[in-house]
Amino acid sequence: MYVQLNCAIVDADANNRQELVQFLSQFGVNVLVQAANTDGLAALLQRSDAPQLVVINLDPAPHEMLKRLDTLPRQFPAVSFFVMSQVVDANLLMDAMHHGVKEFIPLPISEQKFASAVEGVAQIHGMGRRARVISFIPTIGGCGSTTMACNVAAALAKTAKTVLVDMDLMRGGVANCFDIRPRYTIADVMESAEKVDKQFLDNALAAHGSGVSVLARPDLPEDTQRVNQPGLHRLLGVLSRVFEYVVIDSMMSISPLYHTVLQASDVNVVVMQLNVPSAKNAERFVGALRRMGVEHTKIKLLANRFVKKGWDIEPDEVERAIGLSISWMVPNDFKNAIAAINFGEPVVLRSPKSEMSQSLVGLAATLTGKETTEAKAA
Repeated sequence: MYVQLNCAIVDADANNRQELVQFLSQFGVNVLVQAANTDGLAALLQRSDAPQLVVINLDPAPHEMLKRLDTLPRQFPAVSFFVMSQVVDANLLMDAMHHGVKEFIPLPISEQKFASAVEGVAQIHGMGRRARVISFIPTIGGCGSTTMACNVAAALAKTAKTVLVDMDLMRGGVANCFDIRPRYTIADVMESAEKVDKQFLDNALAAHGSGVSVLARPDLPEDTQRVNQPGLHRLLGVLSRVFEYVVIDSMMSISPLYHTVLQASDVNVVVMQLNVPSAKNAERFVGALRRMGVEHTKIKLLANRFVKKGWDIEPDEVERAIGLSISWMVPNDFKNAIAAINFGEPVVLRSPKSEMSQSLVGLAATLTGKETTEAKAA
């Protein structure tokens, strides 16, 4: 079950509290309460909706602050207490352990270690792992990246809770592919970034009959400016706790906004066609991903509109130039593809027995991370 981890923050510095709220949001942690001291913490933890995690900054007087914590960690054993401090000495660590503190976080925070600690708390409370995030990135206009994203999302939704996010903020067509008119868009979610939680998303997301939940692009071009990096961090963190799969129809960009998507994704699917312009862009972008430190296991090449004869460039030429194997090839089927677009229904739903549909279902299966081997569709 994918639910959100709730938290309380205690920090004497208001600016620190706000920074910590933003930091925690990228891990899907919802901050219920912010406080300057531990007064009222006991009453909060007695409530039926008490947080599962309490994070306390012990500075500037760590030993004194730890004494104020008193027996709360042992009084509420179901709550995980994290304490933070720039002071790291044996006496302070021993005192924290004596009080029943679960984690001592040295400042400045190590993001990797903190993420691991938060995941541990989520596991304790039966919240499962974070969702698998799959982003689709087009190399040229019209290469079919949106079609791939929508069909993979529809295929995944047959067996798992799946959300599809349209990050082609100007031209995105995800809502059209499902023939829906969402009441809210990703821009509206950004306005309420600090309030985003499971209940908020239940109202903001558009539900399709296939089981896919959709977060559409902004209606007005000028509203794209409302989509920002902190809000996107927060959004992806919450979605990753609520859903099993987060599918993103993205863009070929390394701007801060799209860098957030790239880093959050478990797999970045670079969608191309077997022609020179698409291959050149794929080579450039994959090179950029490598320089950014994206692991090669998180990059997949997808050749769309594959035909057995008549391509502009050989598949093995592409693989040699990019230094990456083509993971999957989706056969060309213009008739079924255009019909699906015009009727607002993904191919895997409208024409499930077609060769294209079967290939897309196979693609979805490989992207779940549950397959031990990769296969190529002929």
